[in-house]
Amino acid sequence: MTERKQVLIVDDSLIYRRLLANLLAQWGYGVSEAENGEEALAMMAQTPFSMVISDWEMPVMDGLALCRAIRNIEFGHYVYLILLTARESADDLTEGFEAGVDDFLSKPVNQSELRARLHAGSRILALEASLAAHNNRLTQALSQIEQDLQVAARLQRAVLPAHQLRYEAWFADWLFLPSAWVSGDIFNIFPLDGHLGFYFVDVAGHGVGAAMMSLAVARQFLHGRVVERFLFDEQGGVASPADVVQMLNTRFCSEDAEVVSYFTLIYGVIDRQTGCGTLCQAGHPTPFIVSPDGRVRQMGNGGAPVGLLAEMCWEDTHFTLHEGERLCLFSDGITECEGADEEQFGDQRLQQWITQRRDHDIETLLTLFGEHLTQWRNPDGGRDRTMTDDVSLLIIERRG
Repeated sequence: MTERKQVLIVDDSLIYRRLLANLLAQWGYGVSEAENGEEALAMMAQTPFSMVISDWEMPVMDGLALCRAIRNIEFGHYVYLILLTARESADDLTEGFEAGVDDFLSKPVNQSELRARLHAGSRILALEASLAAHNNRLTQALSQIEQDLQVAARLQRAVLPAHQLRYEAWFADWLFLPSAWVSGDIFNIFPLDGHLGFYFVDVAGHGVGAAMMSLAVARQFLHGRVVERFLFDEQGGVASPADVVQMLNTRFCSEDAEVVSYFTLIYGVIDRQTGCGTLCQAGHPTPFIVSPDGRVRQMGNGGAPVGLLAEMCWEDTHFTLHEGERLCLFSDGITECEGADEEQFGDQRLQQWITQRRDHDIETLLTLFGEHLTQWRNPDGGRDRTMTDDVSLLIIERRG
């Protein structure tokens, strides 16, 4: 026996305790004795017993009460319980199992049967110890994964634009509710040679893979501004958004692509002086413009997602953002968000909700919308139904 198991014998009969103690000591067990349940519990608070053999009928605290008390205490390890009894009825045995008893032995105890039950208990304790060790390793691994995901989430959020961005007469703010620690949604707005550039990406899938893909796309846009400058044409002007999307598709469809996946995308530019804009829609939900008088007009030509097929083409959509108008870009995590009755939130409801609150400043509007969508998802006020997809909303406003 590689490990000397500690067994506690509980019986109000001194002679019977000593008889069992001598047998177990001969078989290699470490043995202690207690006269009743209360004394046994006091001893167990000091010594890590792995097995308890207890008589059922005892004064002060009987064996059944002792078993219940043991099961209600966290010892940090499993305790195997054997109850000695002359009772044989099915009701008594059922009551014992419900109290947490692992096995029964009839009095007087047969030595061979006792030894066999102890061996069986030892095997169960070994399995319990192995399971506890595995669970401990899994807990440590889960803790490390959660820490890594928290770092990844902070890194991803660091790539997002600042809140309440302002470029002269242009203002932008956003809402971002990831369905998990990390998200497949990413977006940005940035100055681009007298223009405002903006993109909105939604990578297929969820979790770490989608998040890493979204960061890879964001890195492409950063390189396109400061390193390779593919966001500019050969004459140094701002490149056509459709040409940029075409170039990104070629890169992400190539055999040398760092990440294999596909994503929907809106990329566009707006002249900061005139408000004239151009955008390319690649499989992403169609953005819309809300006017001060409540009119809504959609902007986009549909198009396929990026990264599916190398031989794909996209078209530019031209628009003008007038003073007081707001350009709204969003992920399908909003429109496909299901309420309690499995009804989707939908494009129409999103447009109506934002239009009805067009007199709110953007920051307040976004806060209210986040609360409204959460209420739509969980109308009873609970948190049982989490978002199944990332929720993102970016609003760009031209002010006077």
